[in-house]
Amino acid sequence: MRITIAYNLRSDDSEATAELISAEDIDRIYKTISSLQHTVTVVEVSGKPNEVIERLLDSEPELIFNLAEGTIGSSREAFYPGLYEQMGVPFTGGNASLLHLNLDKHLAKTVLASRGIRVPQGVLLTPKDNILPDGLNYPLIIKPNSEGSSIGISQDSVVETPEAAKKRIREMLSHYPAGLVVEEFITGRELSVPFLENYPGKILDIVEHTFDLSKTGGKYNIYDYGLKQGTSAADSVHVVCPARINAQEEKAVLEMARQVFDIMTCPDLGRVDIRLHSNGQPYFIELNPLPSLHPDASLMMAAGTRGLEFREVIRLIIRSAARRYRIPLRQPRKSVTSDYRSGEQRPTARELGIQVGRLQPGIQNAITDVKGVRVGHFTRIEDNVQLPRQMEATSVRTGVTAILPAGHAYTNRLVAGGFILNGVGEMAGLTQVIETGWLETPVMLTNSHSVGRVHAGVINQMIKKYPSLGTETDVVLPVVGEADDSFLNDVRVGSCSAQDATRAMEAATEKGCLQGSVGAGVGMTSFDFAGGIGTSSRIIDMPEGGGFTVGVLVLSNFGKMRNLTIDGAVVGKQLDSEFDYAGRREMSEGSVIVVVATDVPLISSQLNRLSKRAALGLGRTGSYAASTSGEIIVAFSTGNRKPRPSPSGSNFITLKCISDYHINLVYEAVVEATEEAVLNAIFCSGGMSGRLQRWCPAIPHDRVLEILHKRNG
Repeated sequence: MRITIAYNLRSDDSEATAELISAEDIDRIYKTISSLQHTVTVVEVSGKPNEVIERLLDSEPELIFNLAEGTIGSSREAFYPGLYEQMGVPFTGGNASLLHLNLDKHLAKTVLASRGIRVPQGVLLTPKDNILPDGLNYPLIIKPNSEGSSIGISQDSVVETPEAAKKRIREMLSHYPAGLVVEEFITGRELSVPFLENYPGKILDIVEHTFDLSKTGGKYNIYDYGLKQGTSAADSVHVVCPARINAQEEKAVLEMARQVFDIMTCPDLGRVDIRLHSNGQPYFIELNPLPSLHPDASLMMAAGTRGLEFREVIRLIIRSAARRYRIPLRQPRKSVTSDYRSGEQRPTARELGIQVGRLQPGIQNAITDVKGVRVGHFTRIEDNVQLPRQMEATSVRTGVTAILPAGHAYTNRLVAGGFILNGVGEMAGLTQVIETGWLETPVMLTNSHSVGRVHAGVINQMIKKYPSLGTETDVVLPVVGEADDSFLNDVRVGSCSAQDATRAMEAATEKGCLQGSVGAGVGMTSFDFAGGIGTSSRIIDMPEGGGFTVGVLVLSNFGKMRNLTIDGAVVGKQLDSEFDYAGRREMSEGSVIVVVATDVPLISSQLNRLSKRAALGLGRTGSYAASTSGEIIVAFSTGNRKPRPSPSGSNFITLKCISDYHINLVYEAVVEATEEAVLNAIFCSGGMSGRLQRWCPAIPHDRVLEILHKRNG
């Protein structure tokens, strides 16, 4: 998108330019928007209106990122949005009427008071109407009516007697003839509530500014001009986020902020300033629909506590405006093909404090805790991919994941089984596994249109390793499961090759199993969040056999947000309305592949039964096996291995297996591990873009924890 940053540059440190933006902040925002793959132009909009219009039109903006505060008059902030509206150019932030209303502090309070919002009692005084009425309770605070950035506010702004008030009013009117707000000073705490419209829940954490009065030299805790500009005792100001207030006070403050944003119809971003009285009642002070984006500002501090970096805040503002004006967001220009062998992932559910079930996980809490099992990924992410004989470009989000059983599965087969809960999906080779009870190839995962190529890739690798395969020995039928990633991945070009399957197998390791949007999972969505690969494990202690492990890996591409259940709590009910902006899969209901590995010695009938219990783990996350959602499970045991049969071999084989009397602990382990693996697929995934400008959001860790905390009391 072509984005123009419109701003008024602060050229000096005078009070007259205090509301304007610095060159450093402009440079930071310019670089950030550019990093989001937009074409960015900066336009200084001070000066003659006709010249400003010409400069803006020359930049040919599809969206104006508005930072202009204006320089002249009490309607200065409203001038630029009004200008953009007349030019017919979309812009971020509030419109002219919103900015005009809220720069007039007394008028804004009058409007909100008429809607039931608690405000301090006060009056507007002007040079012509400067008589202070009786009936106001002291102390009073006296401040300019149409200024921002604490201009005109000092420690002397709070007065305790009528005589002091009259003197202060005379002094202030000579400097600020547009008028003064004289109102009852609310003794208590200084709070701010930032707002990002495109962030789930919209309201961020409450920010509090505290003051060391021994350094400010004042009697009252007010964030005056000198403190805000850093010219006087700046080290006496401390920012606390989230504010340390009790639950009842927090509820009252957040409710007031929500009402103000709704009444004022504040779009994209904003900040409400509130004084919390010592009696616990909040009072509205002002709404800033054009808040500072400086890294030390309240908005950015609150965003940081939610894990939002500066780049993500800017992206959310742009997406909010684009959504309001129905501007399609184009795909990023950058094109990447990635062999995803290492990288970072978001925290797992357990790392966030969510403990599923009662059994303990293995050291890695992964399928690779089963000794000898290895996992590898190949990830393909590409943008601006040209379709043959088509004008439009598209995006690829797909890959391959390989699960390699311990040792050489072809020459030393593993006992295996499986279960098809819902067969609207495919796992090549599974019918042979269920029929014979043996696994003799890796288990591969990919997208729906790549099963054949991945199947061929496994055969090619096995022929290289076993040249007599298919001539002197039997043919093999590799096990390849699939899920439909076409919501984000253009499957017309987004298929994987036999070579990609080889890369995934070559990348396989027993350590550091990556989860989330990686490998076969990169284009998957789960419960309408970014999903993909998840894994977990459980340790089982048995009196006779010692310690055993059950590990699960899932390719998670199923579920509706409203059904998402975490540790027994249906958190999706609350998240669903908060993510109404996110795209949802409609043509299909996805699917899930579950791979179970264990070193418990089991026979094939027991592994078939174990696979059925894995389906219960899916149900605990919110699955109801939707009509077009395939749920397919394969399971194998490294505790029972036998060489391939041959004419010269024995007529009989002997297998060891656990007693059915003691198998319930294994069932419990697979249910817990499957449930946690699905959660990890979601929790470890970052937000993912895809074809047709679609965006699949990352699940908000802090919001989920908040819901669970309230549920648990």
